[in-house]
Amino acid sequence: MATGVVGGMVVVLGLAPLSAAAGDLPDPVPVPALPSIDATTGAASERLIPVPAGCAAPSVEQAVFVGTLVVRDATTARFTVDRVRSGTIDGFSLGGRIDVYYGDEVRFLVEGAQYIVGAGVDVDRRALVSTVREPAPIFGGNEVAGVNSSEVACPSIDDPVRTLNIDGSDVESGVLTPLSGKGSMLLRAVLQPLGAALLVLLGLVAMKHLVFALGRTLRDLR
Repeated sequence: MATGVVGGMVVVLGLAPLSAAAGDLPDPVPVPALPSIDATTGAASERLIPVPAGCAAPSVEQAVFVGTLVVRDATTARFTVDRVRSGTIDGFSLGGRIDVYYGDEVRFLVEGAQYIVGAGVDVDRRALVSTVREPAPIFGGNEVAGVNSSEVACPSIDDPVRTLNIDGSDVESGVLTPLSGKGSMLLRAVLQPLGAALLVLLGLVAMKHLVFALGRTLRDLR
């Protein structure tokens, strides 16, 4: 409640509750797409390290920014942009938020966590894309292209289109990573079938003894 004096009259105002009950909260919905924005700036990053002809070169990043993951769906993560470290996000952000496409690797990201996001442009999707896992080298590496047989000195460059933890370490992307923190669920999933099987086995044993006891009783009566 709040009171105020207007023209010598005391006015009492009723204030609505500041928080809703947990049961009143809406169900979560998939990540909506941000309105499309035409990238008219034409801004793009250039490589800080030149790559000689004949050397394999990673993709050029559009921007590297520090962002906090707000929400994600099956393929896309939405970040609030805390600060831009290099490049530009003009034409891809709206209201301080930005969508980045990861495909199925989005499952390794945790909502509420802060990441260093190196993002490139996917021309077909007209959106920013990134990855969590380090790209695996092609079978045979440079031997297939015969790079090592030439005199070209190829620099070693990490793929800039990649997402890292805020401390620069790799995001955990093991097979069991999505199951982290779900130990109780896994334990129930294992123990419940075992418990049901044990109950069935005990029931069969009890039934067997009951049948034998009934048979002995009938034999004694005869």
